[in-house]
Amino acid sequence: MAHSRSDIGWRKTTSVGIMTPKRLIKLWEREKGSSERSNFDTLVQTAADWCKPESNNIERLQAKGQKKDSRRLTDVGIKSRRMFTAGMMSNMFPQGQYWLTARVADKELMFNDAVNKAMQSVTKTFMSAIEESNFYEEVSQSVDDTGWAGTTSCYVEDDKKTKLNFRNHKYKEFYFCNNHRGKMDTYIRDFKLDARQACQEFGDDAPQRCLDSHEAGKDEDFHFIHVIMPRSDVDYASSDKAKKPWASYYVCTEDQEWMKESGFDYMPYSVWGMYRGSNNEKYYWSNAMEVAQTLSMINRMETTRMRSAERVSNPPWLAPNDGATRRISNDEGAIIYWNAANPLSKPEQLNPSDNPMVNDEMIMKKEQEIQDAFFVPLFNPLHNKQNMSATESVERLNLSMQFITPAVNNMVKYGIKPLLETSFEIMRANGHFPELDIPELSEASIEFELTGKAALAARQIELFGTMTALEQTGMMAQVKPEVMDIWNADEFGAFVQEVNAVPVKLQATEDEIKAIREQRAQQMQQQQQMQAAQVASDAYVKTQKAPEEGSGAEELMGQFGG
Repeated sequence: MAHSRSDIGWRKTTSVGIMTPKRLIKLWEREKGSSERSNFDTLVQTAADWCKPESNNIERLQAKGQKKDSRRLTDVGIKSRRMFTAGMMSNMFPQGQYWLTARVADKELMFNDAVNKAMQSVTKTFMSAIEESNFYEEVSQSVDDTGWAGTTSCYVEDDKKTKLNFRNHKYKEFYFCNNHRGKMDTYIRDFKLDARQACQEFGDDAPQRCLDSHEAGKDEDFHFIHVIMPRSDVDYASSDKAKKPWASYYVCTEDQEWMKESGFDYMPYSVWGMYRGSNNEKYYWSNAMEVAQTLSMINRMETTRMRSAERVSNPPWLAPNDGATRRISNDEGAIIYWNAANPLSKPEQLNPSDNPMVNDEMIMKKEQEIQDAFFVPLFNPLHNKQNMSATESVERLNLSMQFITPAVNNMVKYGIKPLLETSFEIMRANGHFPELDIPELSEASIEFELTGKAALAARQIELFGTMTALEQTGMMAQVKPEVMDIWNADEFGAFVQEVNAVPVKLQATEDEIKAIREQRAQQMQQQQQMQAAQVASDAYVKTQKAPEEGSGAEELMGQFGG
């Protein structure tokens, strides 16, 4: 598509009808100027002031309504945000460890040796690709953004060198729309490129002004939007990207020109966060937003504490206004002159009644509330604890993970799993999983199970409830033993293995279990026969009477040497 085809009458079809550059730009302007977006912009800036200040003005508060001379005097928001990011990453994606497992949706297939080996190979290949990529750097930025901005976005694409390349997009860089079911189905990325970059990206399809600017060596900046939305005229059998289920359009906003049309088999962007807002708000709230007022209060308390400490260390003076007192100073070695002939003119230093220690206790209490909002005590089992054994620390951490389950579930459902599924499809399309080309997996659906501590915490809650129920049932069984018949022991054992992510190779198959039990039953039957024969033999011996000739007793005695 040459840049000369910039006529806005050049139209494309999506699920919302005929699409033109003007219509896409109007969609972007509508989302950018919506009242919901404006309200969240203020919330995000407020959170940024306390937890992620901009480097060009790190001390001052930028949010609307704040005084221009207001300064940030507390760093608890910044420190808590960093601890939150470190805790979430180490418990969800521990580097150097396998924190996910590839498996088929049909659990019975996992007991097939060929399928089991294929899934182990896929897991190893996939984790290796993630380790070699920039996953940890970019996803760490996304997790960090959820702590202060609330709503974040991540994108994955193929890479010739590392197989996968991830890109985190900040809140201010994108907009999105939800469908009638509340799921994100339209994504708009807002970005700038200079003329040189635009020519690299779009080639001859770049706007004429970009080409002219680059040729003249000016390399001015130009504004673009990238829109991805569902397409209605889909041809699933075609390899043409312009007929893929998800339409991809690049538009130059200044010239209202099409730059590039493409498409995807999947939505390449994921938008996610931790807490949904009320009243059907589509933007996610952050930890910092929920305690923004507490952060503001701590800042005011810090100001009060500094003034109080200064009054204690440098008390004010009381001096008559008609005295001859010269310069009053608290500096070391300072001399204060006054008129000794007039005792009433002698200056007097006041004794302030401030108690900075009281302010310290109040600030520490409020700072604890901030740390709680960012899960800092949950990530650190030794937080404010002493003399704890290693076992107690592990148990406390496992229990703590359960309290962040609701928040983690949102991140996994709307962010991590879609990102991993897209990454898997990219690698599969590029032929990185040849082990999947076996008959047993021809129609199988592949899924991923996260096995990090934070991801497993949700299942641990379910296991805890089940174990409690079993314990209480056992107490009832002391009175009525048959009550234990309500439990399916085999299913319970399989559930415990699943919740604790026991490797498949350590689990016995149904055929193996059946063979073991049949062998055990045969052994028990043989033992019972031996015991019955021994009892009968002892009985005949004790009677000291020879059995009748030709009777069964004579035959039995003969077997045992009687």
